[in-house]
Amino acid sequence: MISSRNTCILLLQKCRLIRSSRDTFRRAFTTAESGGGPSKAAFQERQHNLVKTVDSTPTFKRFYNSPAFGLRPEPSFVEDARFVSSENIGELLSEIDTFIFDADGVLWLGDEVIPGSALFIDFLMKNNKQVLILTNNATKSRAVYAKKFHKFGFHHKLNENSVISPAAILADALYSVGIAGNKKVYLIGSQGLRDEMDELGIEYFGHGPEHEVESDGAFLLDIDFEVNPTEVGAVVVGYEKHFNYLKLMKAANYLQQPHCLFLATNEDETCPSPFPHVVIPDAGPIVAAVRCASGREPIVVGKPNRPAYDYIRRRWNIDPERTIMIGDRTNTDVKFGRDHGLKTMLVLSGCHQLENVVANRLNERFDMVPNYYVASLGALVIPSCQS
Repeated sequence: MISSRNTCILLLQKCRLIRSSRDTFRRAFTTAESGGGPSKAAFQERQHNLVKTVDSTPTFKRFYNSPAFGLRPEPSFVEDARFVSSENIGELLSEIDTFIFDADGVLWLGDEVIPGSALFIDFLMKNNKQVLILTNNATKSRAVYAKKFHKFGFHHKLNENSVISPAAILADALYSVGIAGNKKVYLIGSQGLRDEMDELGIEYFGHGPEHEVESDGAFLLDIDFEVNPTEVGAVVVGYEKHFNYLKLMKAANYLQQPHCLFLATNEDETCPSPFPHVVIPDAGPIVAAVRCASGREPIVVGKPNRPAYDYIRRRWNIDPERTIMIGDRTNTDVKFGRDHGLKTMLVLSGCHQLENVVANRLNERFDMVPNYYVASLGALVIPSCQS
């Protein structure tokens, strides 16, 4: 049996390899997008060589074949994560009708499209595959996403009707329980949530910056709740750059009313960053603060939770066995797919890397181990699609 010491040595070697490969990929991505970088063909060759290097390294193979990876208590998780490229993607295409993609870290990073992602989406749609975009980013409405698709040159049929966001799911949930016209929503969230609620006639308040408080303690005795707590039907929490102590206090107090719903967009800890050493907190820390202060558990609508899956099933009637979830996070994208019977693929162009898959296997978190992995969507582009 492999010793814990040897396991740690192997894991350390592999993490060093992956970090080095990730830095190489990011440098290639950055230089390819600049005017002085290599040609598109040279960049794609570099990508291809990168994933071949990662996959064929003796340390990688030894680690995945070691007893440490023999822990398989669940029959549904017996498959190892398989490497996918343009050379073997055809095998997968014949088994899948619906492709669900995450956006940030998969299709683009910030305001930069990930090379090859638009080509791969175009290839799928030309081959009559259903393409959906399931994001945990609630800062933008579906209409804004449609504009971004157009800006980055994605297939013209990829539009706002192809997008599923926590903002849309949450607004739909509030509308379905009769909030619109009856109760108000205390909102900690961004423009995307406001746009989706406006579309369904849901009245909200509390968004945006709070007024400045001059005293450290006076506001505790005379806090302005804006709306009587009995008139508030829900507290909605998502990413908001203006989140502060006053907002936390108001949310926690509104949630003391038993009838008041507590809904959250997502619990992602961080956002994908184009800068490897910069941490960008997402909605998760804000949701955690409200949960702690209020003593209430939220209904979280984004990945990997059930509301997102139910929303998709109702509208697109997907067959789980012929659907794949493709994303850059094991704890949201991969877990979402695993929890709901979908195939899963991890792309290494965003948040999580193969070292995260290694850690999940060692910790027996088989619900966060993907069926497949790939460097980026660009590595799946069949050469004939590039002409």
